[in-house]
Amino acid sequence: MVSHNMLKKYFEQLETGLKNKLETKVTARRRFVYEIARIGSRIFDNDWSIAWTTVFVPYEILNSMSVSGMFVEFFGAMLAGTGISSKYLDLSESKGFSTDSCSYHRTIIGAAMDGLLPEPDVLIGASIPCNGGVKALKRIGEIFNKDVFILNIPIETTPDAVDYLTDQYKEMIEYVENETGRKLDYDKLKKTIKYNNQAREYLIEVNNFCKNVPCPANSNDLKNFIIYILLQGTEEGVEVAKLYRDEFKFRVENGLTGLSEEKFRLMWIQNRIQFKTDILDLLEKRFGANIVIDELNHIWWEPMDENQPLRSLAHRMMIHPIVGPAERRLEVITQLAQEYKIDGAVNPAHWGCRQSAGARVLFKDALQKIGIPLIHLDVDCVDERNYAPGQIMTRLEAFLEMLSNY
Repeated sequence: MVSHNMLKKYFEQLETGLKNKLETKVTARRRFVYEIARIGSRIFDNDWSIAWTTVFVPYEILNSMSVSGMFVEFFGAMLAGTGISSKYLDLSESKGFSTDSCSYHRTIIGAAMDGLLPEPDVLIGASIPCNGGVKALKRIGEIFNKDVFILNIPIETTPDAVDYLTDQYKEMIEYVENETGRKLDYDKLKKTIKYNNQAREYLIEVNNFCKNVPCPANSNDLKNFIIYILLQGTEEGVEVAKLYRDEFKFRVENGLTGLSEEKFRLMWIQNRIQFKTDILDLLEKRFGANIVIDELNHIWWEPMDENQPLRSLAHRMMIHPIVGPAERRLEVITQLAQEYKIDGAVNPAHWGCRQSAGARVLFKDALQKIGIPLIHLDVDCVDERNYAPGQIMTRLEAFLEMLSNY
């Protein structure tokens, strides 16, 4: 078994390295990753309690209780990005976890088994976007002998349903208080809504700048930006959003573009591939293809009411495009395709994922109706053992050649 000091050292080195780079030159991307590294370091800070979560839980509430939330999918992606996920996949599979299940979750289970993860104070899961994350948390709970609090997200947005989820948030607060001894600072919670609204306005501007042809961003600028949810409701989150706004505004006003010659505009559906590949080089350098919008970077909610923070957070959760009928998500995807003037879409049909592999036919049919070609990449976004670079590159080349003649 390894010690979780290895994880502590990783975040310390990441934080220090990015801080040094920021002192040399400030960029939005550097500041974003730096703030995420600081959140990772909180896992080892006695001033904070630790919460392992699934991706869609209200971090505004946790931050208002000095509880540092980390979603297990982020850690699975991080381990893949550092090139060590295979070790933990091997370990979880040796204990009987099926290779048909999501590798994001198998990776974090293996890491918990091996002692990489420090013991959490609380475990909180949400029923969306999938039950795989909840099951992974349950297994982690068994490893650490901890109960898991589960939020059951209603799939229909009605006043009664919002009341139901609001009450669940109150129960979650009570659970966290009982497990950690930390109390909710209600004034701080209201302030998180204020920060959220400020950041939302900046991020809408960021996305609107990306609608420019050519786009001011390249495919890497907003890669994996879904982890921004860890910064939602914080002053740092506002600063990161403003930096992106200012950077993209400067580029547009000065005729600077993400690619020197943007030939094709692409939309990426769901998650990026987390381990190192040559895909972006192929897209950008060989074909001038730029990822101008990631589906999960879309701002889907309206400004929230500071005076009703719990109810506002509940409503935001319930109207997420991934919640409820697939038609809701398909409508957003087709809307994004049109607004960003994309030429094609890429869906990494992540093995074991109902949201990406399971909906592949629906994506293709919806985009076909508005004349947008889509390619499915049969990959596992975390498990590079199953990655066939030659096959993937050949299929991508064929897709981009087809766009040239479309």
